[in-house]
Amino acid sequence: MAGYRKPKNDGPSSEDKALDLFAEMMIEKIESIRGDWRKPWFTEGALQWPRNLSGREYNGMNAFMLLLHCEKEGYTIPRFCTFDCVQRLNKPGKDGQELPRVSVLRGEKSFPVMLTTFTCIHKETKEKIKYDDYKKLSDKEKEEYNVYPKMQVFRVFNVAQTNLKEARPEMWEKLEQENGHPKIGNGEQFSFAPVDMMIKDNLWICPIKPMHQDQAYYSISKNEIVVPEKEQFKDGEAFYGTLFHEMTHSTGAESVLDRFKPTAFGSPEYAKEELVAELGSALVAQRYGMTKYIKEDSCAYLKEWLDELKESPQFIKTTLLDVKRAASLITQKVDKVALDLKQDVSEQEQQENKVSATEKIFYASVAYLQFADDTRQLDELKDKGDYKGLLTLAKEYYDGNGMDEQQTYSSPLRSRGDDLLIEDKDFAVVYNGSVGGTYEVMLKYTEQEVCDHIRRYGIGRASDDVKAVARDMAAEQFAAVSRLKIPAFELPGGEVLYIGYNRETDSFDVGPATNAGIIAQHSFPYDHDATLDDNLQRVNERLNEMEEYRAEEVQEEDYGGGMRR
Repeated sequence: MAGYRKPKNDGPSSEDKALDLFAEMMIEKIESIRGDWRKPWFTEGALQWPRNLSGREYNGMNAFMLLLHCEKEGYTIPRFCTFDCVQRLNKPGKDGQELPRVSVLRGEKSFPVMLTTFTCIHKETKEKIKYDDYKKLSDKEKEEYNVYPKMQVFRVFNVAQTNLKEARPEMWEKLEQENGHPKIGNGEQFSFAPVDMMIKDNLWICPIKPMHQDQAYYSISKNEIVVPEKEQFKDGEAFYGTLFHEMTHSTGAESVLDRFKPTAFGSPEYAKEELVAELGSALVAQRYGMTKYIKEDSCAYLKEWLDELKESPQFIKTTLLDVKRAASLITQKVDKVALDLKQDVSEQEQQENKVSATEKIFYASVAYLQFADDTRQLDELKDKGDYKGLLTLAKEYYDGNGMDEQQTYSSPLRSRGDDLLIEDKDFAVVYNGSVGGTYEVMLKYTEQEVCDHIRRYGIGRASDDVKAVARDMAAEQFAAVSRLKIPAFELPGGEVLYIGYNRETDSFDVGPATNAGIIAQHSFPYDHDATLDDNLQRVNERLNEMEEYRAEEVQEEDYGGGMRR
């Protein structure tokens, strides 16, 4: 674990440097909009939401600046990684072979991201708890803890600043596919169902009233939002962009984030609130694939925003913190409503997706501690029998990244001498005293979460245990397809070949069918990075390429083989 470093007093801190950079970038963006206020905050359809290499999303403030950074530098894949993350990619291949080394390109400069961490310590026992657990406490229980916030700056590189494309072409191709830019439908009929439901069922923090008139505003005194009807806007994005602006304003109510202070129209405080609403709505719109243009009423404040930024870079810190809180409040509510909408599925699907109390658990290694400097405190807690304290301390080694499928297993005990010291619903700590005393911190995932990860990232680097889950998934999918009729291919020469999934070999067996089953004449490996339909299509194409199945006389070149079910 990294030790505490005393701040240096002989120059600006890393936080100050980051804020200066953020202010410069905001000035550049606002000046470009000032030159043409019809420009959107973010280039239309250009980028998806910024994430780290594991797929974890960056928060509002960091996301906003990383989007600006991508646009300025021309990065098309908004994925970022620390230097250490790049180094962790340099592991042997699945067969133990040495792979080309991944590294940051010479001369590339990193970009700062800011993370606020909270240390929660009990006033009497000095026990530390996670901030997420602290937030679940009652107000009376919270009084028993001291909470210490700390702003930390991390430096990240875009994947384009590395040689990942050459060293790991499969990973690069997958990132390109995941970060495509499918443009959402627009025009008069465009509808964003979660927000429509929030309006209809009054699910926002205040009423939203679409009315046939020409003003959009949030009323502090009435605590309500009034907007023109959607049909009055040029397209759906314009309606939702305006609504997000007013929803951001509404988060400033005294009972919510309490941003509003007694102030006059046109004052610096009023201008700042308009900037919060503009940036917040732009960020929310970007999150859901929409383009947000600056509201015409806000154009009058462009010069004032520039003056504040040039005079005090700290202005960007307070503004972006307000933007982060407001945007998070909106996206959390929208995401919850969107999730509720997705729950409207068949009873069978609900049963399949339901996580039972006995569902299989997998363990992903997130930290391996073997040096005395790292394990001293853990050793002391283990020797005292304070396993609860040991687990609390061990959790601090988790860096927040997502699942590493290469280090995910069906059991926490994998080596001789492994001993599971303690676990809770989220973490486990394994100790091995036979190799000098090592600790492995493991994050727990349900089998459903492992399945979701496989669907998203494939199994290119996965452990054997994760690959076994992938085989089970393929077998279940194929069984569902085959429930009524076994899939078959009708080939140009008139042959009909049937196909079955062989879990043991993780491949498709293809051949004629008998009462005893399929007589396998060909075998094709199953690609877990592709869908079942794509796999079947690939088999069909391979069969059509074989000389033995070509028709003797081909009248039309377009009469290729097809798949039937």
